[in-house]
Amino acid sequence: MKTGLSGTPAGSKRAKADLPEIIADNIRMQIVKGELTTGSKLPTEQELCNYHEVSRVVVREAVARLRHEGLLVSQQGKGVFVASLENARFLSISDGYRTKPDDFRKLYELRNILESGTSALAALHHDADDMTLLESTLEHMSNGDIDPDDYVAADMAFHRAIASASKNAFLVLFISFVDSKLKEAISISLSRLDFEKTVSISADEHSVILECIKLRDSEGARLGMQTHLGNSAKRLGI
Repeated sequence: MKTGLSGTPAGSKRAKADLPEIIADNIRMQIVKGELTTGSKLPTEQELCNYHEVSRVVVREAVARLRHEGLLVSQQGKGVFVASLENARFLSISDGYRTKPDDFRKLYELRNILESGTSALAALHHDADDMTLLESTLEHMSNGDIDPDDYVAADMAFHRAIASASKNAFLVLFISFVDSKLKEAISISLSRLDFEKTVSISADEHSVILECIKLRDSEGARLGMQTHLGNSAKRLGI
């Protein structure tokens, strides 16, 4: 869904005092999961008020928080739009720390540490909607007609979907951030490989992870992700 109106309305959670944060978290999760993509226009202030059953003040505060994080940007006379995750300010790695091959190797190590544990949690906590998204994303990745740019985007969407299935919003944010910093390097490295062969091998590795998550085999999911990202790093020369 790309409307920005999904999840549980904040008005139904009035026992929680921080309504702006509930709405901000709802929108934040849609952004990092790829449901709201870069450049997407946010629903109007009134639409958000009606959906969440809150006042304009609450919605304005939620949007202001996301603007401060760099996730949203306002365009005068046009509305509020989703910014690039690479510009988000909830975490920051300057370009100066991504100039040497060893920098990307260390980022990939961090990715493996984060995502292997996240996969284990996803095996324990996923629901039917998570499985539907994971299966459809993997099917798209395995399409023989997919182009390299679309493949990289789908691959990262699959990993974000696993993070979402862990039911830990912090993991979703961290993994989305790290992936955004690796995306260009992965695309460049992928262009040097036999693309069809790489997609086939990667699809098999992702299938193992997905099957373990489906069976709620947390250790199998952890090992499957460790193996996949270890193999991926070797293929990409990272």
